[in-house]
Amino acid sequence: MEDNKKMYKDRVTIYEVAKVAGVSLATVSRVINNHPNVTEKTRKAVNDAIQRLGYKPSALAQGLANSRSTNIGIMIPSTGYSYVSNMLDGMIDIAKIYGYITSIFVTKRTKEDAAQMIESLIKSHVDGAVIYDDELGTDEIRSIQNYHIPLIVVGHDMEGEALGSIIIEYKDPVMDVVKEHLMQGNDDVYLLDIVNQGKMLDEIRDGLLDYGASNGKHIQTLQFNDSYGIVYAGMKEFFKTHRTGYFVAPRDSLAAAIVNAAQESGLRIPEDVQVLAEIGSKYSYIVRPQVSSFSIDMFKVGSIAVRMLTKLLNEPEGVKQKTFKIRATFNKRETTK
Repeated sequence: MEDNKKMYKDRVTIYEVAKVAGVSLATVSRVINNHPNVTEKTRKAVNDAIQRLGYKPSALAQGLANSRSTNIGIMIPSTGYSYVSNMLDGMIDIAKIYGYITSIFVTKRTKEDAAQMIESLIKSHVDGAVIYDDELGTDEIRSIQNYHIPLIVVGHDMEGEALGSIIIEYKDPVMDVVKEHLMQGNDDVYLLDIVNQGKMLDEIRDGLLDYGASNGKHIQTLQFNDSYGIVYAGMKEFFKTHRTGYFVAPRDSLAAAIVNAAQESGLRIPEDVQVLAEIGSKYSYIVRPQVSSFSIDMFKVGSIAVRMLTKLLNEPEGVKQKTFKIRATFNKRETTK
């Protein structure tokens, strides 16, 4: 406790620097930010005081003096999903390299909450923002630009004067694999339809259902809340009356619930039950049997997003490419034939 008190007591402020140097706060700020209208004598007095006191000017304070907060906003859904946390790690890693402070705005899977986060983002006066929230429509995203905030949007195909995007393509790769299964004469596909799973996963579901309807294939949906325990319990009940099937889950953690429920019901993987995860992460290869899934390097996505944003902030006229497309890779493992 005493060490903590000492730490707080010894924290040096800009006020103490001004007092020791015998100058105003504004003069200290000008010296810190290398403004030219300061005499060499005054500059030396302030720098001597800074060195003697061990003062560390904050990046935020320096930015404010230059009418630039050096602060970027990051708007994402819950970091409880490993692919989201991987993307966030990539964003923060690059932001640190470029000397930016990051403000994180975490949204729930509702449009109302996303709208509230937009308001918070705008009020925070960030210099720019990266947004990954598939509850938002293009009109809502463009409304943010009315406040002259440069944006990089992940998951939307958009472009503008101070707007870039990274398109992550899961739908077509997933549909290609499921179509191949159906074209082999199979008619046994079940889609896990998770409540509030987001627009991207809804689009994959709708695309598969439309394909099935157009091609005479019977594709069924099984609706669950987003919970391993709920899916596991529901599938245990399901396997009492259904002994085969090709199951498509939104994420590999939920795919693992299907695999475990099937095996504990006396079913073989993949002979009786096949399981495919649309979004793969480390869980795909940690669990046994390993789950067939689709993957995108989300750390790379986060890194690219922040690099694009820094270019928009620092050299907007020089940004040639404002749209990147990254396609998911299919990793065939042990849960599909």
